[in-house]
Amino acid sequence: MHQPAARLVDSKSSWVLATVSVFILGTAFGAPWMAVVALKEIAAEVGGTRSVPALATALAWFGSAFGGIGMGWIAERVGVRWTVMFGAVMIVLGLAIATLGPSLPLYIGYGVFVGLIGLSGINAPLYVYICKWFERRRG
Repeated sequence: MHQPAARLVDSKSSWVLATVSVFILGTAFGAPWMAVVALKEIAAEVGGTRSVPALATALAWFGSAFGGIGMGWIAERVGVRWTVMFGAVMIVLGLAIATLGPSLPLYIGYGVFVGLIGLSGINAPLYVYICKWFERRRG
């Protein structure tokens, strides 16, 4: 006989996966805020202008918003695991590029690597992946 949907209980591995994903997302969401934390130091390197690190942080968030659309599509074709690993490597590469110079490397590192292909490669695919592991309250 068919069991009703109310009797299906989410497995322990679903909750372990959700917990690990929250830690990954928490770490990934910390990368764009590094320029804000070091705002005074970065501003001192670029001549006292705080708009440079502020714009870099904004570019990371805009890049994440626009890149999530493409990375969601890529994650469906390639797989979430590979997309998330690629996004993590791109965040590290973007932070490394941001250390190379005062403004242009900061913009490229944060806007393109951290936001557009890094954070977006982790954010949207993990949300969709976690939702597929639960039976009850799937949305």
